[in-house]
Amino acid sequence: MGTKTPSEPKPRKLSPTRKPDDMSVEQWQIALRRQFGQEQDFQLENVGSHPVFSESTVTNPQTRRSYRVAIRGEGLGLNYCSCPDFAVNTLGTCKHIEFALARLRGGKRNRALLHAGFTPPFSEVYLRYGAQRRVVFSAGSDAPPALTMA
Repeated sequence: MGTKTPSEPKPRKLSPTRKPDDMSVEQWQIALRRQFGQEQDFQLENVGSHPVFSESTVTNPQTRRSYRVAIRGEGLGLNYCSCPDFAVNTLGTCKHIEFALARLRGGKRNRALLHAGFTPPFSEVYLRYGAQRRVVFSAGSDAPPALTMA
């Protein structure tokens, strides 16, 4: 008789109108966007050159609205979406980002790439989104050593 591996517990279904007592409002809103993004039948088109850390277009086939999503990592505030919710919610995520991340995690290779993280050869300055927006400098792998010294 073989041993059975416990499967991952299924995430609970959250109500969009009633915050669970064990979550902060911020945690609840982030979880709702994750839940909603994972339930959608959006279309994802990678318009960049990297299979994961790239720019994509996320389209809702029902409304035909499309938004530009830039994936830089798995953490909150690392990614960008051009949708109105992302512009104002101060959570650092939205349903379009969560849809893209869920889709990217679906493949073993992409999941490994996401987990490993990515440093592009070029340096960039971008906004990190969240409760407070911050300007971030990220030195690329080809950056001169003087730029990487803090």
